[in-house]
Amino acid sequence: MVTRAQRAARGFGWGDVLVVAATIIWGVNVVVVKLALTDSGPFTYSAIRFVLGGLALCGLARWLEGPLARPRGTDAWLIAATAAAGVLVNQASFAGALALTNADNIAMISGATPLLVVGWLVWRNREHFEAKVWAGLGLGLVGVVLVVGAAGGTWSSWLVVPLALAMPLSWAVYLLLLPRLLGRYRPLTLAGWVTVVGAVMLVPFGAVEALNRHPRITGPWLGLLAYSALAAVALTSWLYLSGVRGLGPARTTVYSYLQPFLTVVAAGLLIGEPILPLQLLGGVIMLVGVAMGRPRPHPEPAPLAN
Repeated sequence: MVTRAQRAARGFGWGDVLVVAATIIWGVNVVVVKLALTDSGPFTYSAIRFVLGGLALCGLARWLEGPLARPRGTDAWLIAATAAAGVLVNQASFAGALALTNADNIAMISGATPLLVVGWLVWRNREHFEAKVWAGLGLGLVGVVLVVGAAGGTWSSWLVVPLALAMPLSWAVYLLLLPRLLGRYRPLTLAGWVTVVGAVMLVPFGAVEALNRHPRITGPWLGLLAYSALAAVALTSWLYLSGVRGLGPARTTVYSYLQPFLTVVAAGLLIGEPILPLQLLGGVIMLVGVAMGRPRPHPEPAPLAN
């Protein structure tokens, strides 16, 4: 019975479904943002979509979870640090690098996130992983290289590399900070606070950029913004934080290996970019790597009633 329970824990549960759904939405959003940046600056677009997404999350949290619990003391600083890592630094590096290179290169660098998170947990003796997990993580990284390398992306400047490296580093910090807060706040409430605080941090940069480059507001641009704000910010924050609470940061981050291939598929379906056979092979290898490299769920404590 114990062995059967352990196998079930390693299977595909509700938390996995939530994280995969968020990853699919993010994969499509890379193409959406790339299209939207033709009519606006990266920081302006990021600031607008996070303000709208944060307001939507706060409204949902108040409707479904009641009045928002006000962070105090250490929690306020932790939420500010989480917002700075997961929103300000992550989105600034993502949007800035995406404006200078193509989505394939960005996806390649973001593939380092699972190894960063798992490496940190092992170094701090917070979790221990079997050889099968490490093999799966390595296989997933090979799949990322095949998917992205087949596209043959180009760099406009080597300055893009350190800018893009801030993306997986900041997301790893974000994932490692979340468990400290998930035991005290419900997912929607926490997502609302983190997104709003991060949006406030982004607004000054977006405003300065908008003074030099006014966004060209059109019907298609508003549609792209609606997807980026309501789906890729509000909905995914809710799904992802719920998934992290049930799975823990190590198992959650493994699914980010799927995003590069999902982005390639989205680009093929939405803007007609060709999907190459080597990319399909890489996608299969990534799926195998994710299946092998998923650690056991490490649930966080349930949020307090108050």
